[in-house]
Amino acid sequence: MLHWLHLPPLTLAVIKEFLRQYGYWILLIGTLLEGEAVVIIAGALAHAGVLDLGAVILVSWLGSTINDQVLYQLGARYGQRLIDWLPHFLKRHVTQAEGLIHRFGDWVTLLFRFIYGTRTITPILLGVHHYPPRRYLLMNPLAAAVWAALIASIGYVLGASLNSLLSSVRYVQITLLLLFLLAALFYWLWHRRKTG
Repeated sequence: MLHWLHLPPLTLAVIKEFLRQYGYWILLIGTLLEGEAVVIIAGALAHAGVLDLGAVILVSWLGSTINDQVLYQLGARYGQRLIDWLPHFLKRHVTQAEGLIHRFGDWVTLLFRFIYGTRTITPILLGVHHYPPRRYLLMNPLAAAVWAALIASIGYVLGASLNSLLSSVRYVQITLLLLFLLAALFYWLWHRRKTG
């Protein structure tokens, strides 16, 4: 079909070139929305030579810092109204995140990034609970730097296995099929854990 449209086949070389051109923008958007998965993938791509590890860490740091700073400001400005408006799946984590804030104080700005379910809600709650704005302006970028370096490095280490997999695949369609099957498996396991 791609031949009929006069488009080249979607080979690994075409995808690599696309990622070299737009990968950092994709990474930035990914870290603005959530983060871990896209940073791990970007770290693996850095191992494969498609992206640069230093740039991956820098972009991940920037996206995470901006995301959490905006969420903090929303919490500080709109407070409890914002919590009442949150979707149910995020409200479930409010108590857990508030417990972290009271128990760990300044350390929570680092810890929450590594605890599933609290990454989105904690900066909002820090704003709601009037965590000092100047301190958050200092702690947030420092914590984001630790997070970005660690998560990207995990992806880089995992990239060794990804690199050997990609070198044996001729067409991206096979890779996309494998990724789809993997995503379906993760969704099934996640759904099973939620309902079980």
